[in-house]
Amino acid sequence: MGLCQSGTDGKDRKMALQLVNISQLKPGQVVASAVTNNGGAVLCPVGFKLTESAIERLSNAGVESVIVDVNERQNEELEQRIAALEERFRGLDDPIMLQLKATIEQRLSFLKL
Repeated sequence: MGLCQSGTDGKDRKMALQLVNISQLKPGQVVASAVTNNGGAVLCPVGFKLTESAIERLSNAGVESVIVDVNERQNEELEQRIAALEERFRGLDDPIMLQLKATIEQRLSFLKL
């Protein structure tokens, strides 16, 4: 797995790149390097979020592997965890519970870096 800097969204962040065999791709993974056919036509651009049908089309086009950004999927999962945390602590006013929530939020935000 390689690391590189990316500033496409206006922020510098590390991308964890991984070459994934077409049979191992999963919907939701994000393309980190444009996927092209033998003629050079772009089949999937950088940043494209893969779907089941897109993976099938790539397979049918003879694509054997794709470079994906592993961090993008991890960030999506962290966002879901933060949303679940908000839901669990909604309506609580106990200072100890609110401190616990803040500590968990801080830890989850640290993992996004």
